[in-house]
Formats: sequence, C-alpha cells, structure tokens
Amino acid sequence: MNLDLKKEIQVLINKFKAAEYIDVVNKCLVLLKNNNNDFLWNLLGLCYQNLFQYKKSIDCFENTIKINPKNIAALNNLGISYKNLRDYKKAEYYLTKVLEKNPNYLNAIVNLANIKNDTFYFKEAIDYYDQALKIDTNNSLIYLNIANAYQSINQVEKAKDYLNKALKIDSLFTLADHKLSLLENYNSESLHLKSMIEKIQKEKLADNKKVNLYFGIAKGYEDCKNYDKSIDYLKLGNNLQRSLLTYNRKFYTNLTKKIKSLFSTLNLENLKNSSKGEDKIFILGMPRSGTTLIEKIISTHSKVSTVSETNFISDKMSKYFYQDEKVRLSGIHNFLNSNINLEYDNFINFYNSKNEKIIDKTLSNFWYIGFIKIFFPKSKIIHSYRNPNDNILSIYKNLFDTHEAWLYNEDELKEYFKSYQEIMLYWNNIYGDQILSFKYEDLIEKPKEKIQDLIKFCDLEWEENCLNFYNNKNPIKTLSVNQANKPLYKTSIKKSELYQAKLPNLFFKSS
Repeated sequence: MNLDLKKEIQVLINKFKAAEYIDVVNKCLVLLKNNNNDFLWNLLGLCYQNLFQYKKSIDCFENTIKINPKNIAALNNLGISYKNLRDYKKAEYYLTKVLEKNPNYLNAIVNLANIKNDTFYFKEAIDYYDQALKIDTNNSLIYLNIANAYQSINQVEKAKDYLNKALKIDSLFTLADHKLSLLENYNSESLHLKSMIEKIQKEKLADNKKVNLYFGIAKGYEDCKNYDKSIDYLKLGNNLQRSLLTYNRKFYTNLTKKIKSLFSTLNLENLKNSSKGEDKIFILGMPRSGTTLIEKIISTHSKVSTVSETNFISDKMSKYFYQDEKVRLSGIHNFLNSNINLEYDNFINFYNSKNEKIIDKTLSNFWYIGFIKIFFPKSKIIHSYRNPNDNILSIYKNLFDTHEAWLYNEDELKEYFKSYQEIMLYWNNIYGDQILSFKYEDLIEKPKEKIQDLIKFCDLEWEENCLNFYNNKNPIKTLSVNQANKPLYKTSIKKSELYQAKLPNLFFKSS
C-alpha cells in the first residue's frame, strides 16, 4: 500500500468514526476504481451496514474475503449483516467460520449469543455470553445482554445481578439503569433510585443517556406513589426522546387511507392463495394493551409455543409498500403473488418453537390483518385492546427498545391511536368474528371465562393450567414480561385518572 493511499485511508477512518458514512462511501468508491484493496472494501461494507443497506454491505464483505481470505473481521461483518437481515442460518454459518479461525474472537461469540437469544435458544445464548465474559470481564454490554436473556426466562434476580455488575464496570451505562428500574420495586430508601437521581443531577451526560435515567426515575417515583415527581420526569424523558427522533406526522394517516383504498379494489376470495395458517396465532394491538398477557396465557397450553415479536410481516410489507416514508402501491401486487407463507415458515423454523401452534405477537400486524388473512387464511387473529386513556398512559410511561417518535409526544400519540382505531374498525367490518377482539378489562373482571374463550378461539382443548399462566416458565421478551409473570391485578385499571390533572393534553376527552 503506497503512502498516499495510507493517508487517504486514515482520513476515511476518522470520517467513519465521526459517522460521516455517506462521505466515506463516495470516497471509497472512487479509490476502489484504482485500488482493489480489502481494507477499503471492508470499510465500505461497514458504512453500508451503518446506513442499514445490508445487501450492499454483503457484496462488499464478500469482495474483501475474495481479495484476502484471512480477513477475519470481514467474515465477522458478513455474519453480522446476515444477522441484521435475520437470515440466521447464513449468519450463524459465517460467525461459526470466524470461531474456527479464532476461537476467542469476541465479536463473533457475542453475535452468536445474540442470534440464540433472538431465536429463543436461551441456554445456548447464556453459554455464549459466559464464554465472552471469560475473554472480557469488563464489557458492560455483555452483562446487559446476559441480563436480558435471564429476564426472558423469568430469572429476574440473576438479571438484576448482571445489570448491577454492568453498572459497577461503568456507572454511566444508563441503559442498564433503565433496564434495572423495570425489575426493581422501589421505596423512598432504595439505593438505586437515589443513585439515578444523583447521576442526573451531577453528571454531564449525553441526551440518550439522560433519557434512560428520566424514565427510570419516573418509574421509581411511581413505585413510591409520588405521582407529581413521576410525571415531572416522564415529561422530561418523553420531550427529550422525541427531540432525538424524526417523524412524518402524515405517514400513518396516509397508510390507513392507502390500505383501505387498496383493499376496496381487491377480490379477496380470488386472493386466498393457500389453505395454510391453521398452526398460527397472531396477537396484535397497541403497545401496552395486554398482548403479552394474552401471549403468556395461550403459550401456557401444552400445544403452543411463542416466537414473540418477529416483525416478519411488517418487514416484508416495508419492502413492497413503503418508499422514502411514503406509501406506494406499485409493488403490492408482486407482494400478493409472492411466497410469503413459505418464507415465513422457513423463518420460524429457525426458532426454538416445536409445538403444534405458534404465536406471533408482532403488535404492528394490526396494519396488515388483510394481508395475513390472504396468506394465512386459517390463522387465528386476536386483537387486544383496553381503555384508550389507560393504554395511552402506559405507552407514555415507557421507553421502548424500538423508537418511533409518536410514542413520545402527546398529540402524535393520540393521532396514531386514532389511525389504529380506524384501521381496526375497517378490518372488523371485513372479517367480523374471524378476529377475536379481546378486552383487557374483561379479562381482569372474569378471568376464567375469558381465558376459556381464548383457548376455545384457538381451537385448543381446555387445559386447567392455563388459569395459572403466571407459573408458566416459557420465555417472554417484551417490556411487559414482569407483569405477565404475575397473577392478574386491577391496579392498572383507570390509572389514567391519577395523571389527568398534570397531563391534560395526553388523554382523550370523555364524550
């Protein structure tokens, strides 16, 4: 490598570290015309990875390996790109190849652990994380990941222990603070609550780190029944998180109109391109509407497994239906004639779910009920809903792993909720009793009757242990995992009334 190229590469490295990915891409493409260099190809692939252009990144990493088969970093990056595309089979293949060359390659070990965690092989995931910790005992992110795995299998005390270890390594790792706040039951003397308050008051933190603490402290004050202070921190957390995100306020109202317009032109009988779906249960609805509780109850049945939130349908829809945050219809007929049912089955087969019926609890599937009924006409669809103001409050109180801007703004949240209500009314008018509309409050008031209704709707024989769902050790991977692992309780019903005076713009007015 000549001296001039070395200098140019160093400039590109600095730009990459500064997240100037588009500039690096453009310069790499120019340099590669005259320099077929494996480092440049790998750097270009990393830029595409960070720009979420995973297929382009794969081409780059493959070119890297052709030039230099010993480039383990590119092999690892190739596995990561396939993981991000959720082609877990290829991802695992390439990451395993990395470990054949270097058994202590930390990044590959952690990514294999993450794949096992994503696909519900939690024991294998924990084994990989333990292997990683033997190599690097001071990596706070690994402790966080292993805590998430233990939480998913309802080993909460172990999860808390690993989160505390992460914070011991890095006291400003506020993501661990937030995760820990969801597992703790605070009182006014709780040391962790005091620690979070001290950090937010004394430390100079980046905005994303502050957000984690704002939501964690709000949860702590709510546990202490100090609702005024809880609301103050909720406002800080939501306002700051919203400021970090971009959002097209017309997107979902436009999506609602486009879906309704499209389905008004379709002959649904002619589009039933399979008789499949009898083994699938789709649970959907707004976040914090009771979907996890329903998932927990049904997965207690001996013939049911869950893969939780796969986002498979929504990912496929985004390929055909969205472009530059605009809804397009030109590709939808290609989608309707594709083999999504076969692709879905192949995807699900990689999960640790071997029972007769499988639950997919991707919340946003409520947008795509019509498409689900086309590809899986015999599937069971359960729509979970609750009192709108209680639902909105529960969303506003939480910081989500997947950030969409409407979650953190009072007006935008209500707008999204109205779009959700509109599209659900549309699907209910088309499909009627093919969708089970399941009200959270009814479950709380009449648990046995409503649980029996759920099991019957899913064409399952009654099993008494479904009433004791909270003893079910099947994994759950959502914000609501701790609530779903407890017996039913009434304290969240009409809780919005406690907040209406200080959050008057958050709630729908009574008619």
